[in-house]
Amino acid sequence: MGLQDSMNTRIEGWGNKGLSGGQKRRVSICIEILIRPKLLFLDEPTSGLDSAASCYVMSRIVKLAKQDRMTLIASIHQPSSEVFGLFHNLCLLSLGQTIYFGSPCGANQDIEQGDDVGKMTIEEVIDVLAESYKSSDICKQIHRQVVEICRRGGGIIEKKGSQANFFTQCLVLTERYFLINMYRDLGYYWWRLAIYMALGSVCSMMLALVMVQFM
Repeated sequence: MGLQDSMNTRIEGWGNKGLSGGQKRRVSICIEILIRPKLLFLDEPTSGLDSAASCYVMSRIVKLAKQDRMTLIASIHQPSSEVFGLFHNLCLLSLGQTIYFGSPCGANQDIEQGDDVGKMTIEEVIDVLAESYKSSDICKQIHRQVVEICRRGGGIIEKKGSQANFFTQCLVLTERYFLINMYRDLGYYWWRLAIYMALGSVCSMMLALVMVQFM
């Protein structure tokens, strides 16, 4: 995922810059991939990355998805042509309307060019593309597939699980907050403890002076 140069680097901490926004996003993606889910949703995984890094990251994600037989669904704004070619199916949306759904390789063949395109506004072009998709064979085929899938019967998968009780949850969260975080950032927590002790001492001295005056 292009994080080799950031090995043994803290993600973020007090007085520490840590990783950049794009690197943090890639770390989040890696954490999700570690559990090897069957279905993975990614919301703008290339946000904050340049075109070269976006193509590299998406190619790595697609490669891992193929190895683990994982279904990948990603929403991307303004991807490059190389990123377009990585997906098996492409759904183009504009103003909540579908203007194309199908193979990314066939997108240029499905959307024809006109001589007077320059005379049309963006809104008019979007309306034309949306209407063209609704009357296309691809749209009809997708509708038939959706109807066929909806007609199939399926059972409800029941999964029994156990939930930790209140005492266990409090114990785990307390241990995570005090032990793990204090171990990771000793300076920050000891500095806060010193500030609290100093404030407590000042407040105690002020309260003692007030009590002496009224005695």
